[in-house]
Amino acid sequence: MNVSNRLSPADAIARPSLDAFQQAAQEGDWVHVSRDGAQWKVLGTGTTPSQRSVAWIEPGADSTSAFVGALGQSFSQGIQASVVRELGLGPAPGKPLSSRTVMQAIDMAQTSRQTMQGVDFLTQLTVSAVGHSAGFKEACRSSGISEDAVTPQQRESIDAAMQQRFDLAAREGRSPVALQTARDWLRDELQALQLSRPHAN
Repeated sequence: MNVSNRLSPADAIARPSLDAFQQAAQEGDWVHVSRDGAQWKVLGTGTTPSQRSVAWIEPGADSTSAFVGALGQSFSQGIQASVVRELGLGPAPGKPLSSRTVMQAIDMAQTSRQTMQGVDFLTQLTVSAVGHSAGFKEACRSSGISEDAVTPQQRESIDAAMQQRFDLAAREGRSPVALQTARDWLRDELQALQLSRPHAN
C-alpha cells in the first residue's frame, strides 16, 4: 500500500507523514512519535515478554493524535472522521499506538476512498455528455437545449468541468456525490453553455 502524503515539504519536516506511520507499523508491534530536534519521528517498538514496551515513550507525545493528523493529510475529512469514529482513535498522550490499529485504519481509509471513487465513477457515467448518457439527454430536455446542438468539443468540455466538480467534492469529503447533485451540476454546465451561445436552441 502506497499512500501519498499531501504535506508541503516544509510541513513534512515538522509533522510525521502517513507513510512514516505505515513504515514504523511494519517494524514493530507498536508505534510512537518522538521529538528529534525540530521534527517528530515515528518509531516502531517491540514488547518484552511481560508486554512492557522496549522503547521509552515521551509523556507529552500523543502518537494517536499525530496519526489522526497524518491520516487527514492523505484522506478527506469525511474518511478521517469515519475511521476515527470506527476505531475510537481519541487523544492518548504518553501511550504508543498499536501497529495493528495503524494498518487497520489505513486499510479502512483506502477502502472507503476506493468505494467512494467507484460510486462517483458510476454516477459520472450516468451524466456523461460524451457518452450520450440518459442523464445528459434529460438535462438537455429540461434546459431547453437540443442534444444535437451540443458539439463533440462542447461535450468534452462539459465532462471535464463535471470531473473538476467531482474532484473538488472528493477533496472536500463530499463523496460519493448524490445522483441528483450530479444532475444539477450537469444542468448548470448546460445553462452556462447556453449563455455563452445565445442563439442555441
